[in-house]
Amino acid sequence: MSSTSQALVLLSAQRSQLEGRADERELTLGWNRQVSRAREAGHLLVFVQWDGEAGTDHATFSRAWTLYPDFHAEEGEVLVRAVHPDAFAGTDLDAELRARGVRGLELLGLDEEALEHTAARARDLGYAVSGAPAVVA
Repeated sequence: MSSTSQALVLLSAQRSQLEGRADERELTLGWNRQVSRAREAGHLLVFVQWDGEAGTDHATFSRAWTLYPDFHAEEGEVLVRAVHPDAFAGTDLDAELRARGVRGLELLGLDEEALEHTAARARDLGYAVSGAPAVVA
């Protein structure tokens, strides 16, 4: 597997986070353009799936927990299961990134808390977090 210095991390790619939004189509089309550009540039893609509590509408392994149909991890990309609010906490995300030589991250997400905590942890671990994370209310 080739080494890359950049990764695009999608923190809000699950059905429960995107389906039914007023801006669903516009948002997912824009994110798909960013995903395509990242893949074309040879950047690693990381998809974070936030585990949900049993009995909730986004419980782990429910339909709402799955990735939105427009988003999927391709061979060599990373799929991480996490618990809010930090995608690094209790996951192997740091090890996966380091194994691939990633030094910089771009975060896409809708949950401000997850964006802030994940970005802060990434910086603490020595990653450069480029630009302002994409938060859409």
